[in-house]
Amino acid sequence: MSQLAKLQSDFQAYLMDDVKGAAFKAHMIDDEKVGAKKRLGIYVDAYRLRIIEALATTYPKLKALLGDDLFEITARAYIKQFPSKYRNMRWVGDKMQTHLEQTLSQHPIAVEMAAFEWALGLAFDAEDAPNFTLQDLAAILPEDWANLTFRFHPSYHLLPLQHNVVQIWNALDKEEIPPNALQTNAPCLIWRMDLNAHFRSLDTTEYAALQSIVEGASFGTLCEQLQENASEEDATIQAAQYLSGWLNDGLITKA
Repeated sequence: MSQLAKLQSDFQAYLMDDVKGAAFKAHMIDDEKVGAKKRLGIYVDAYRLRIIEALATTYPKLKALLGDDLFEITARAYIKQFPSKYRNMRWVGDKMQTHLEQTLSQHPIAVEMAAFEWALGLAFDAEDAPNFTLQDLAAILPEDWANLTFRFHPSYHLLPLQHNVVQIWNALDKEEIPPNALQTNAPCLIWRMDLNAHFRSLDTTEYAALQSIVEGASFGTLCEQLQENASEEDATIQAAQYLSGWLNDGLITKA
């Protein structure tokens, strides 16, 4: 390693942890006007402030939920626990849910809000794929329907939310006072359509249906599962309605 590379590496180590990277201070020339410690402190704080800004961009409603002071405390603790390993600031917040589970377990709404906002970002950034359409479906032979399986869009995410996070997010997005936290056990579907991230809450039946189809279950298997709580005719109609909705939402793609 060249002397310049070693100097840069030591500086980076100091920015990320001024205790572990304390050796870098030996490279600094002190003076009476602005001491080495103060000058280094400016860089150390600027590094953290830039990451806090990136986290606030990724988690705007989490910040609104926690408030500025608690969010900054949380963000600084997060930076210390999970030092950034990315060149792109977009990914610096990938462990926020884990961090909150460990540090704010008494605030489950915050934990789930982080999971929700991270999934929204992933849906927006996901690669594209050609949609499977109703016209494509019409071309399938009747005898092939039972064994028909589907492929979901890369932006698809299914979150098993336990609280009214979606309602709280919507209120915060409208700059309204959010409702009180409630345990609702309402899963959430997130995906991208028309260049925007979309989401909606699911009932337990559709949630189970989506889980099965994503895991590779055939349309015939889905109909059989729905027959546990409905007649064969009603189960088939329900499965067809689900499929039509998923197609209209652009959730299913061509293989």
